[in-house]
Amino acid sequence: MKLSSLLPVAAMYFRHWHTDDTEVGIVVAKAEFRPDETGKFRAVPKPAPLCLVDEFEGDPATSPLLREQEISPGKRGTDLTIRAIARAPGGKPLPDWAVSVRIPDRLYYEFRVRGPSEWRRGLLGWRQSDPEPMTEMPISYAYAFGGPARGNPEMEHPPVFEENPAGLGHATSESLAGKQSFAAPRIGALAEFIAAEPGQQMTVHGFGPIAKAWLPRRGFAGTFDENWKTTRHPRMPRDYDLAFWNAAPTPLQIVPGLAGTESILLQGIRHAPEPVALTLPGVRLHLLARGEGGNEERVSLTLDTVDLDLRAPDAGAAIMTLVWRGLVTGPGRFQSGEIQSERIGDR
Repeated sequence: MKLSSLLPVAAMYFRHWHTDDTEVGIVVAKAEFRPDETGKFRAVPKPAPLCLVDEFEGDPATSPLLREQEISPGKRGTDLTIRAIARAPGGKPLPDWAVSVRIPDRLYYEFRVRGPSEWRRGLLGWRQSDPEPMTEMPISYAYAFGGPARGNPEMEHPPVFEENPAGLGHATSESLAGKQSFAAPRIGALAEFIAAEPGQQMTVHGFGPIAKAWLPRRGFAGTFDENWKTTRHPRMPRDYDLAFWNAAPTPLQIVPGLAGTESILLQGIRHAPEPVALTLPGVRLHLLARGEGGNEERVSLTLDTVDLDLRAPDAGAAIMTLVWRGLVTGPGRFQSGEIQSERIGDR
């Protein structure tokens, strides 16, 4: 299908095997929004191209996923991902503070960030040092619990915490035998920080996307074994779940998905005490698919990705990226399609 649009969107059409083994067409459209002088988000004239490959902060094997590829067949609900820097309320150095995101009546998620600290072995056992005061730190899985269990020089292949191979503070009884000190996680739940012990697993917290190879996400891909090769390929495994394509951390996967009019409130990412407040632009997209003989069909596109780049201290530099996705059944019926928009509430 040949796509066209008068809208400022980056778009793509491709075919894919759906979960019921039928071949379907997938339409993906992306728009970028920036705030105007009133704080209302407006579409930029030319968005960045669709992201075709996963982008990592560094080595894909050892660093967090920065941006998820945008070519996927669908998602269960809406992914909310946020790139932000935690900033101390008031601008003065603090040892720790809360960071949270809230969508009224839909979602609330909170964790804490802490200054650098470490576990130290003493005569009476292990003790965690007090976190150093700080004014800001990136909200990255590199600072959450996880990573390899380093420390014991005799461990040739230290085990890696597969829910976050990029993190801090992972230890095992074997690795602890070779350690006198090691870095403690800096992002986590308050209750787990209070009850922490060396070698004890903690929950991974953050705002960024989860890589496909990390747990629990990769478990939704299904079983790619010899039986799949001989009986299913190129279709997906029978135990494949569309949730594999949801990249947001579980607390930020919103089911049912967002409509596109919601307000989002964030705390702990600006020195100012009031929350960062933004509202989705209230736009809905659809595809007008056209076939032979003037046949037309309207296909609704679902808002399944909201990505917020709030790293800049100036709220006016925020970037909101929205991705809509739609499924075209019987894709051979259509030769062209136009992506159109409407304000939500206008019909």
